[in-house]
Amino acid sequence: MKTTSDAYELLCVLQWPKIGPATALDLLRRKKAEDSVLEAAEQRFPGVDAAQRQVARDRAEQIIERCSDLGLAVLGYDDASFPVRLRTIPDVPAIIYVRGDPGVLHYPSLAVVGTRQVSSAGARAAELIARFLARRSFNVVSGLALGVDMHAHVGALEANGITTAVLAHGLDRVAPSSHRALAERIVDSGGALVSEHPPGVPPRPAEFVRRNRLQSGLSLGSVVVESGVTGGSMHQARFTCDQKRRLFTVLAESDETRGDLNEAGARHLIDTLGAVPLRGTRDLARELTMLEVPLPQSEPPQVHMEW
Repeated sequence: MKTTSDAYELLCVLQWPKIGPATALDLLRRKKAEDSVLEAAEQRFPGVDAAQRQVARDRAEQIIERCSDLGLAVLGYDDASFPVRLRTIPDVPAIIYVRGDPGVLHYPSLAVVGTRQVSSAGARAAELIARFLARRSFNVVSGLALGVDMHAHVGALEANGITTAVLAHGLDRVAPSSHRALAERIVDSGGALVSEHPPGVPPRPAEFVRRNRLQSGLSLGSVVVESGVTGGSMHQARFTCDQKRRLFTVLAESDETRGDLNEAGARHLIDTLGAVPLRGTRDLARELTMLEVPLPQSEPPQVHMEW
């Protein structure tokens, strides 16, 4: 996919001194119709001289060339292919990078996330939920991490469905490296890898928290499968609520079926954020009808399964 002129200009401005995504988007929104983003930036920041502007252009062109070599799409905020749901969130990125099919980012999507230290019951729940969603043409969004994320991606793929992984670093790498084959499988199966970072940006702890806002931002809601009360999934839950998306969490159907499922995080989310509990696929099916998205005309058989 060819980088649009609007995306190129945003990328150039982002290389200017002291300009981040929020400032770049403010320039885009406030500029005169006849002006480009670069022209608007030159008017607002006259102290950035011609030499600095040329350095910014060179850096932007290097990023685009590297993305072309890696087969990545560069999507700017104003591009028609930029995900509509993502545009509406606070702290929206000005640019995102996509490996795979950018079109899947417009599908009805739910994020399925949870702890890296997943129990066998949590792993089963993540895979069941992802398979259930994939068979109903939902894009299953997660973060390619160990634990729940991995089981969510695998569940969607095993149902011959679409899944998207949102990464906290440049798409020239995969972290953890043990999931490289899974990342390739996601792309080869028609899904996508997404990041707000250009190639070359390494994994940093703070970015794993920030990427949660993109997972929820791409989605109609988030399902927290298993988490402690202070786990990383709590950030995802808060982003989901801040973005006014639906928040779900997983509980066992009964004491007898709980197994080793850790429900501490789920109980906390229900009590503090009003998360909707899911005790099986019957609950999930009911909630999907309330998301106001078109479901397949030929629904798969409704066989209730508990976690």
